[in-house]
Amino acid sequence: MAELPVIVGHDVLLAQLREAVDGDRLHHALLFEGPSGVGRHTTARWLALVANCEDDPGQRPCGRCRACTMILAGQHPDVIEVGPDPDLATPTIPASAVRELVRLAGFHRFSARRRFVILDPADALQPAGANALLKTLEEPPAGTHFVLVVGQARSLLPTIVSRCQRTRFAPVEEASLRAWLEARGVPEAEALARAAQGSPGTALALADGALEARDDLATGLLAALAGDLQGIFTWSEGLTKGSRRDWAPRAHAALDLLEELLRDVVVQAAGADQPLLHPALQPRTEAWVGALWPSGVSRCSDALTEARRELALNVSGKNVLDAVITRFATELGAARKGGRAA
Repeated sequence: MAELPVIVGHDVLLAQLREAVDGDRLHHALLFEGPSGVGRHTTARWLALVANCEDDPGQRPCGRCRACTMILAGQHPDVIEVGPDPDLATPTIPASAVRELVRLAGFHRFSARRRFVILDPADALQPAGANALLKTLEEPPAGTHFVLVVGQARSLLPTIVSRCQRTRFAPVEEASLRAWLEARGVPEAEALARAAQGSPGTALALADGALEARDDLATGLLAALAGDLQGIFTWSEGLTKGSRRDWAPRAHAALDLLEELLRDVVVQAAGADQPLLHPALQPRTEAWVGALWPSGVSRCSDALTEARRELALNVSGKNVLDAVITRFATELGAARKGGRAA
């Protein structure tokens, strides 16, 4: 039997959603907004369980009844999860899939008290698909709820956002995340909780070998950054070999790493009483402070934002990484080799 979903650090939010279900006040279109890995999708599935569990209200979800069993197995016809088409080069939800979804939503529910349609990530909707969804969000079938999972609401059409009730998922507090990891028997819980920046999903991924991979990525990226332009280009080319599906996670991880290093620069420059995300690299980021603080941090941050935008638009991963790492190298000057800025 599949286990009930475990959601860390969102007790108040879950209580509010449960109250809305029990009082028959759950909005027909919910926008779950927040960082990746904090429990947005898991909460959407939990909500479908709470609304459809056949046990007594105070015991929902039970995880044992017919409705719970089918939802947990991903087999309930009234709980529909829609994501990007894995066969497409760019991870998008095609308009044809949305039109089919709208058609199905118009049918009477099979057996559930409430139908749930979960779109994750909703910002993978193509414009035509988003427009096809608008009418249904405006006049939804009775008993049907849409849950749109997204990093930032501004990545969606304003007309979509205006039809939804926004629910913000904040990063999980480090102490809560550490306690949860320790309860699961995960080694190095403190270091993982800090590195995950409030994301239980990220913490588990790091515990499953991604932490070592992140360290290897940092070693290669910093070596490329300290070298000449040809070294940067060679490193970017190696990281983006293979299909887009293979290299895109590595490219995004490189951008995340640069953002984390920038965050450590800001912490040190401002003298903030915050632990560093990369304490082993403190001598390096400390050397970066003089070159980047404050205006260089802003320009590098803008370069990272632009790089993520271009990756979403299917721009060559090598070109994106070449540009952003070259921007960092330019801003850092001599400090990119670990020395002090002039």
